[in-house]
Amino acid sequence: MGPQPHAFLPRFTAAAAARALSVSARPHHPTPYPSPAAAAPASSPHAFHAHLASVAPHLPSLLAALSRARAARLPLPPATRALAATALLRHGRLPDALAHFRLLPDSDPTAPLPAPLCNSLLAALASSAGSLAHARKVLDRMLAGAVELDTVGFGVFVKAVGRKDDGLTEVLRLVDVVGRQGSRINRSVVAAMVIDGMCREGRIEGAWRALEELRLRGWKPDFVAYRMVAEEFRVAGRVEEEGLILKQKRKLGVAPRKAEYRECVLELVSNRLVTEAKEMAEAVVLGDFPIDDDVLNVLVGSVSDIDVDGAAMFCKFMMGKGRFPSTEVLVNLCENLCKSNKGGEMWEIFRVLLEKGYCKNARDYHLVVSFLGKAGKVREAYDVLKEVKRKRLEPDISSYNALMEALCRNDLLRPAKKLWDEMFTSGCCPNLHTYNILITKFTEMGESQEVQQLFDHMFQKGVAPDCATYTSFITMLCQENKYEQALEIFKKSLTQDAEVVSSVLSMFILALCNQGNFKAALSVMCSVPSHVENLNSHVILLKNLIDVGEVEMAMEHLEWIRSNCSSNFQNIMNELMASLSTSASLQNVTKLIQCLHSQRLVDDADPWMKLM
Repeated sequence: MGPQPHAFLPRFTAAAAARALSVSARPHHPTPYPSPAAAAPASSPHAFHAHLASVAPHLPSLLAALSRARAARLPLPPATRALAATALLRHGRLPDALAHFRLLPDSDPTAPLPAPLCNSLLAALASSAGSLAHARKVLDRMLAGAVELDTVGFGVFVKAVGRKDDGLTEVLRLVDVVGRQGSRINRSVVAAMVIDGMCREGRIEGAWRALEELRLRGWKPDFVAYRMVAEEFRVAGRVEEEGLILKQKRKLGVAPRKAEYRECVLELVSNRLVTEAKEMAEAVVLGDFPIDDDVLNVLVGSVSDIDVDGAAMFCKFMMGKGRFPSTEVLVNLCENLCKSNKGGEMWEIFRVLLEKGYCKNARDYHLVVSFLGKAGKVREAYDVLKEVKRKRLEPDISSYNALMEALCRNDLLRPAKKLWDEMFTSGCCPNLHTYNILITKFTEMGESQEVQQLFDHMFQKGVAPDCATYTSFITMLCQENKYEQALEIFKKSLTQDAEVVSSVLSMFILALCNQGNFKAALSVMCSVPSHVENLNSHVILLKNLIDVGEVEMAMEHLEWIRSNCSSNFQNIMNELMASLSTSASLQNVTKLIQCLHSQRLVDDADPWMKLM
């Protein structure tokens, strides 16, 4: 029998959570999975199971393998069906996972329904809008087959049921049924999940009743559950009821166990039930109950993708306890705050971190400066940079660049120039990125004199321009019809790396063509040294000539290429002919084909001759 599918749904420990966050922050080198089109379906069900297990982490390969097996009508044993359902669920393909689950037999003693898959599917369906009916059918199969329920599977399901208008009656019936069977469910945690769901729907009277009913059935609510209900009555202004519930909490409730909530929250995150994890953690955090740092790190990192305000709240709670989020988690949170245009919220977090001594070195300060700049909090970023100097730390050039970029993005050119001067005063030399930030901005503003000064300054300081530097400057000069100056800048690029020169040449020719300066473009192409790769530049020039109807000029240039670059002529012709499909004028293309045919550069069998 093949490997059991539960291997794809491991219990999510804190260590696994930390590893997952750590790996996500490192450069990713993807595993070389087979291409979706590769390999015919395995010849036997056992061989196919092994193949499916190997491609399960890679969704396109997984779907392709299942598609080939379906086309070949390969019978899939229950273990392979379960493996497919588990892998599809991991990739968020809930309907596909459910389809495979439905094909699993109920009464096969050699292949019982796998509990991890059943619980994960039950929770995923219960949390998905409009899928509660499907979740009920999964639960019915689990109960009928005596499949063991766990805290996450059953808890998420009964929480969803309890949120319905008449849900409490059904919840109580289910806890009675499950309670008689015995299971590894944490009853207090499930009770808190039910209460939380009802409170979020505003049914506080029902939630109060649920506290007593669950307690009488042995699903004893803990302090977290009582605190939820008391808080809802406080918000509603019903102080007397709030006091009664708090008395019941002290008399009847049990102290929450940190380890139990920890396990449940991490399991929820592991199963991609981030909203449910967030809601449970909110109940713990807002009640000021204990929670481990690694759990908070996992929450901040995962919740920020769906609810950046919730993630910021967890981060603030963590900082309030004198603890700091990990660097990877903080970066993820800040990126999402930037996307949500919540620069003020970000500054509030950084302000607290700075006050509590989070930054120990220039690298830590750079993280703060760069994200504040990205969020447009320029004044705050500059203040942080000044603090770096006060502490006699050497600001990293990347911090200056981040602030410079923010200033230029917000058109604050005078402060940008001031920061430029300040860099030299502090002994921090600009690098290529610094120059490119300013050159790009000044070219946008049409400040050619400023750009020329920066460009000359680069050479004086021994900083080699790159393709972006040349392209920005040359494009601006072409737009201002300063052809001779643009040509001088291009000549400087000839001392650079061959790849840079080739890219600069292509952009130079395109800029000249965009200005209609075809004679200058032809002159440049005829003067390019032989060692410079120029195929793409020739094609750009020829294509633009044809688009504007200068077919004779294009033919003359083709003759020049054939005479002077004969080894490259056919490659240029091939690229040119391939580019004609996007030409602006079919009439001009037809005229070109006629000319090429008359010069015997295309023969009668050429596909383009069909235009004739």
